[in-house]
Amino acid sequence: MKNYKKLALTGVFGALIFLGTFILKAPIVYGYIHLGDGFVLLSAVLLGPIAALPAAFGSALADLAAGFGPYAPFSLLIKGLMALIVAVRYKGYTATAGGQLVRFSLAELLMVAGYFLADNLFWGIGGALAAVPLNFLQALAGVLVAYLGAKVIKRNKLSL
Repeated sequence: MKNYKKLALTGVFGALIFLGTFILKAPIVYGYIHLGDGFVLLSAVLLGPIAALPAAFGSALADLAAGFGPYAPFSLLIKGLMALIVAVRYKGYTATAGGQLVRFSLAELLMVAGYFLADNLFWGIGGALAAVPLNFLQALAGVLVAYLGAKVIKRNKLSL
């Protein structure tokens, strides 16, 4: 029974990541700030390493749907790796708030670096550098959503 629950939750997180990225967003000069990263990180808290799949595909599909198709392969890789950073050796309920913040922040730093490389390919170094502060803003939103969500998960002892 546990495997069915995990499979269902994997699908739900894929949808949440897509919707959090595609719908729950605020447009900015360069792309948009969205809540999808928070769901990427939370999926890793609940699902473990398998969270790389909904993270990768939900994010890439959101890029395609939003008209940012060239970024889809980068999102597939970056968001999947973000989930793995959080999921590998995550301590669940025993994770300290500081430990959670470190993992979430490392995952988001990977996001900033990954999109810096992608932006450099598409826009050159000037465009990539211009996008860094906005990607840090996106990272902050992701860490905040994940941190608050992880507190709810821990408080309510939600698990598979």
